[in-house]
Amino acid sequence: MNGSLQPLLKVVGDTLTGERLHMVERAYLTAAHWHRGQRRRSGEPYITHPVAVAAILAELGMDHEVLCAALLHDVLEDTDCPEQELVRGFGEPVVRLVRDMAALRDPRQVPAIWASETGERVLMLKLADRLHNLRTLRWLPEAKRRRTARQTLETFAPVAGRLGLGRLEQELERLSIANLPGGEGVQASFGVISAGATLLPREARARWLEEWLGELHTLPGRWPRIRFAVQLVSGMPRLAITLRRWDARDGHPRPGMAAVRGAGLRCLRWVLASDVRTWSLLMPLVAWLVLDTAGERLGDAVTILITVPPVLAAGVRALRTRLGERDGRG
Repeated sequence: MNGSLQPLLKVVGDTLTGERLHMVERAYLTAAHWHRGQRRRSGEPYITHPVAVAAILAELGMDHEVLCAALLHDVLEDTDCPEQELVRGFGEPVVRLVRDMAALRDPRQVPAIWASETGERVLMLKLADRLHNLRTLRWLPEAKRRRTARQTLETFAPVAGRLGLGRLEQELERLSIANLPGGEGVQASFGVISAGATLLPREARARWLEEWLGELHTLPGRWPRIRFAVQLVSGMPRLAITLRRWDARDGHPRPGMAAVRGAGLRCLRWVLASDVRTWSLLMPLVAWLVLDTAGERLGDAVTILITVPPVLAAGVRALRTRLGERDGRG
């Protein structure tokens, strides 16, 4: 199987087997055949887009028919593939999903109530398609980026919220806002904050990130946002320890967590005891932030490169002090 399908297979794991897995693989081969020679604005082969959409849906636990429809979702509109060929190969239910999704290509051209009258599986397909397009929005002209961002905030993010997809809703909102006027510096600053927030307990992380994103958008300009991000990241270790120690609901230690917390602290102490181990973990994070931001805003990438390592170093020192550790050695 071509390596281009690996991102999807990695997410699917062993949840699909037998004929269902074979059907998904055939859908990939069919899409790759009909999209051959086509490329995205980024220069990547077009097939990378339907694979990414299918991977998003696999992360959301969607079934094999939806994954097939995701892989095939642009075949009927963007290639010369006959519809009956898809029906023979994958059945009417899959092709109906593709057709119904195509009907939502532009919400301005369909009834205003499309979101409430469309089946959930079709909406999931459309949301995953829009999410991946937003993730790669930097390759589009500025006017189209802004138009897509506004449309997403007005239509798609609320649909994700109605379906109970809070994390997907937040990412749609964050990516959209970062591409609207006044969003300068938001994406880079929020990327730094999100990276630091990986220290926080998973169940508390989304709530704090949502609050901090709102704060970023109230600040006037790039540098106040960068200063805000730096201050947050430098205090992230202390907040992480506080949140992990106390239950947010009643202020008492979480039952059954003592052993896990003890093992986590021992691991953390071992990492902090060595500068080599500490920075071996942190520098790939910094490199990822710089490279990811540089693709869209080189100035923000330089700012991250200059400001984030000293902030992380201060956070490491604060955490070592809190845990009673001396400065790390090689």
